[in-house]
Amino acid sequence: MKHNNLIAIDIGNTNITVGVFKGRRLAAKAKMPTAAFSRYENTMRRLLRKAGCLSCGDCAAAISCVVPAALPKLKKALRRICASCPAYVLGRDIRVPIRNNYARPQEVGEDRLVNAFAAREIYGAPAVVIDFGTAVTFDCVSRKGAYLGGLIMPGIEISLEGLYEKTALLPKIRLAKSSSAIGRTTRDSMRSGILFGFGSACDGLVAKYRKLLGAPLKVIATGGSSSIVRQYTGSIDAVDEDLTLKGIRLAVK
Repeated sequence: MKHNNLIAIDIGNTNITVGVFKGRRLAAKAKMPTAAFSRYENTMRRLLRKAGCLSCGDCAAAISCVVPAALPKLKKALRRICASCPAYVLGRDIRVPIRNNYARPQEVGEDRLVNAFAAREIYGAPAVVIDFGTAVTFDCVSRKGAYLGGLIMPGIEISLEGLYEKTALLPKIRLAKSSSAIGRTTRDSMRSGILFGFGSACDGLVAKYRKLLGAPLKVIATGGSSSIVRQYTGSIDAVDEDLTLKGIRLAVK
């Protein structure tokens, strides 16, 4: 790509994350709710102004998207901000440069491929990426650097909402730290269940992946809840909240 500045955009189920790279450096970053279509233009305009790219004329955008309905609205907002800025969609205009060994390759979300690719390029292989998003995904990279697949489980917020919505007496709570696996109140018990439960799930699954993929296995966590969950598991080697944005940049460089 012949542009010095890249607008990397990750359209997720809950949030859209936008990062502006100046060369290899992530100069600025912002988040906005995926469902808040009316906020797209103003949020990106403020971000580009902060990064000094609002009228530079030397930028391109690369987009990873798992919410098809949001894509045309975001591209329209981007055109209104910078009509000369080309926008490339991963999987459509640009292929993520990693071998995809999924049985049905077209079923893999571009975000999962991007994460696997970024993990391989930045941390090495074999690797496992744990993405704590709307869903929690585990994605595996083989010793030879290929994307193998992984698993998908309900995310932390979905789990908390499910407990509240599907029970008569459990309250609606926000995620916060828990000091003990033995909760002394209902709210503490729910937080303990989520945090120690997800932490133990990480430990158990990573142990299985170590047997399947071999050593030295790198385990990288990303996503909104990755930093807090790391405190309840011993199997995560690194937390990289910008892994997807970095992967987008690496895929189009």
